[in-house]
Amino acid sequence: MLVQMSFSRYSNDVRLFVCLGISILSFSWLGAVIVKEVETFGVASFQHAGSVSEVVCHPNGIHALSSSRDQCVRLWEIKSGKLVHRYTVPGCGDMWGIRFLKNGKEFLAASSSNDVFRFELATGKVLQKYAHSGTAYRLAVLPDEKSFIGTDGKNTAVLWETATGKKLRTFSGHTKDVYTAIIVNGGKTLITGSEDKSIKQWNIATGECLKTITDKPAFEDVFTLATSPNKKRFAMVCDGGYAGVFDSATLEEIWKTKLGEEGEVVAWSPDGSLIASTSDDGNLYLFHPETGEISKKIKTVQKPHTPITFTNDSKFIISGGDSVLHVHSVETGDRLEPEMGFSDDGTYDHLAVGLVGSRVYVSKGSSWQVLDREDPERNRKFTENQKVTSIALSDGGDFIAIGFERGQIKVFDTSRFELLSSMSDKGSVDGLAFLPDGKRLVAGGGNNRVTLWAIEGGRRLRDFEGHTDDVVALALSNDGELLMTLSKDRSIRSWSVMAGDEQAEFKLANNRPSGIAYFDDGRSLVISTKTKNVLARILPEIRVEEVINKEVVLELIKQLADDRFLKRQEAMEKLAGFGKAVIPIAEAIETEDPEVEYRLVGVRDTIRGSLTRDAFKKVATLDDSLGVLATDPRGEFWVGKLGDKGASRLLVGVVDRESEGIKILQTIDNEHGCLQLSFSRDGSHLGTVNADGTFSLFKVFRE
Repeated sequence: MLVQMSFSRYSNDVRLFVCLGISILSFSWLGAVIVKEVETFGVASFQHAGSVSEVVCHPNGIHALSSSRDQCVRLWEIKSGKLVHRYTVPGCGDMWGIRFLKNGKEFLAASSSNDVFRFELATGKVLQKYAHSGTAYRLAVLPDEKSFIGTDGKNTAVLWETATGKKLRTFSGHTKDVYTAIIVNGGKTLITGSEDKSIKQWNIATGECLKTITDKPAFEDVFTLATSPNKKRFAMVCDGGYAGVFDSATLEEIWKTKLGEEGEVVAWSPDGSLIASTSDDGNLYLFHPETGEISKKIKTVQKPHTPITFTNDSKFIISGGDSVLHVHSVETGDRLEPEMGFSDDGTYDHLAVGLVGSRVYVSKGSSWQVLDREDPERNRKFTENQKVTSIALSDGGDFIAIGFERGQIKVFDTSRFELLSSMSDKGSVDGLAFLPDGKRLVAGGGNNRVTLWAIEGGRRLRDFEGHTDDVVALALSNDGELLMTLSKDRSIRSWSVMAGDEQAEFKLANNRPSGIAYFDDGRSLVISTKTKNVLARILPEIRVEEVINKEVVLELIKQLADDRFLKRQEAMEKLAGFGKAVIPIAEAIETEDPEVEYRLVGVRDTIRGSLTRDAFKKVATLDDSLGVLATDPRGEFWVGKLGDKGASRLLVGVVDRESEGIKILQTIDNEHGCLQLSFSRDGSHLGTVNADGTFSLFKVFRE
């Protein structure tokens, strides 16, 4: 129950703006807003936002394609590490196997949404979809490319017609997930490897299983198979910690070599001279293909790698270490630095943007830094003794508050960065907001409550208690008088900041709220729940255009006790028409008449907007899930994170009060994957923390 009017006091004469009829105006701001990227900071060479699944080299030898569990496939320049294109489909889930078609003009990508997608490389357009009944893992393309094999989590491999998406044949016989497949014998024979610890050979034309082999001791999970250039042999790695080579026709084992730990992915060099494998022991192995002798072990610099492939000239190997691609020289084993430089370690966590975008404040782990875009000499970096969990700037940008995982809050001035105040509570501080006076702030997070603090002396002024789980988001009215909180307990609550009283509660039936966009001081609210559905409570604006006198208000309050219904109704409408300024006058009235008290509550709820049981309704269904939200400080529009991980985009929308819904103005995809959002307090700029380890600054253009 909130109302957007920026008056903090009343007097005998209060000047309000725009009145009509019964004081409620249906008004929609649908002006033009364009949000444009200004700059992205940080190095993201070969950087995904999740573990890399597979990597293959483009036929031109210049580019490489990689898939990831960040819902994306990315095309890179091998020499520079520069991202050329990102490919994703809303709701696709993790991306797994990838294969080029048509000399690199198209490619296939398997996903955990059970689908295989065929993309046009140049545009990212999805040309065809092939629906498996379980997670689609790996792919193998027949020589004529008219059909291909996809393996899945329903124990099958499926033959698809490439052009039409028609399912031609299903190969059933494995008893667990089929992880890998290769095509040999001129496209006549399929070989598959499975979680059921077996390798099977199939007749592609008939679907008949020709042979099954297991090992003693068992292979354990067979993760990947790779053919020799002439297809007469294939290499295998498995969960049992072995790499081996087999005859493609007979499935006879030619050699087997023990790895340090379980193997992940195997690749055969295009010139046939080497086999490469990754292992959970953190080494890349190079084997002699005839003997299985280990010719080189290359220690990885990060976590153990999963995918691996050779460049087309067989001189380099490209492997995926967690979320980053690494290029190593086959001859020396040295890691090559891309022209862009190595990507930054980790991702930034939180940010705040200064007025007119002049500064960006970002945190990573237990450190935070100041990037001054006008004077780099004023850049600063600070290291704390615990993880930073939130950042907020005061309205004028003179103060910055830093929240920490163990409940501490520090407030600094932004000129000399002297510590002005420190306060401490229990639980992580996941949300911070300054009141307009810059002398107080609210903080909430892991202790199920929000607290109002006085910056001077770090004094606790009051607690807002009632939530039964962590507070995930909070929002203040522009005048700082009303507070909205969202919690993991699925509730949305409104509070009086001055009194500390809970004014209303709304509880979602199923999903947890994750973000709030906040207009008219809460009369209009947009709620995200990390689903495709957008919830909102949208009411007409209240505006008033006349001078009111306190005595007039008091007379109308007396009229609420009139025996005549029409007189009472007239009084309620006129009181509501005075807007927010009438609330403190009405709340100061002491009455023994319960009906008058009830009607005064009705007036207040009309002005603020009551959070009734059915206050929120579904106003839109998007093509992907909507996560965190940020409200334009001028109250004209909102921005949200659409999608997840590396596939996320920015969604720009407005509240449409006429239709009691929302309208989407813009979808922005800068291919970095947004994680967090923050506006500058003047509404001129928007900052994002990105999933690929960068952060971006956008400028807001308005009509």
